[in-house]
Amino acid sequence: MLLNSSRELKIPILLLPSEYRLDLSLPQGKLYVHKTRGVIKGLKSDVTVGDIVSERHYSKLKIIDYKTKRVHSTQLNTVCDQIVVNPPGGVSINSSTILDALREGYICVNGEEDLLVIPLLKKTGVKIIYGQPDIGVVEVEGSLERAIKVLKILIPHWHNYG
Repeated sequence: MLLNSSRELKIPILLLPSEYRLDLSLPQGKLYVHKTRGVIKGLKSDVTVGDIVSERHYSKLKIIDYKTKRVHSTQLNTVCDQIVVNPPGGVSINSSTILDALREGYICVNGEEDLLVIPLLKKTGVKIIYGQPDIGVVEVEGSLERAIKVLKILIPHWHNYG
C-alpha cells in the first residue's frame, strides 16, 4: 500500500511488449567487454543506468534500483537525490519527468531501472552507459532518431501500484 492507503494507485507507463524484449536485451550501442568484468578504463558518461555500472564508472547522473540481475543488492551505499516509481517492463511518466529535470546525483528507482535508458535517448549528445549482464558495458549516445525508433514500440498502459 502507498502512504498507508487501502486504495491502489494507478500510474501511467509506456509498456514494452513481450515480443520486443529479446530485441532490446541485445546491446543497443557500442559494447565494451573486460576479461575480468571490471572497470573499462577511461569510459566516462553523462549517465549510468544500473547498480554495478554506476558503482564502477564515472557519471554525473546515476540511476540505480539496488538490484543486480533482479536480486536485491546492498553493494551501493548512497543517498538518493530523487526517488522514482518505475515498474518492471516499462517506463513511467514519473521517472521520465524526473530524468528530464535532473542532471546530476543519484536517482533511486522503486521498481526496475532497466528501461530507463529509453527516455534518456531523446537527449541528443548525452552519453549513456549501462550494463550488459555477464558480458560488459554498453555505451550509447542519445539522439532523437534513436529515441523515436524505440518509443514507437512502447504501448501506453496503466500500472497498478501499491
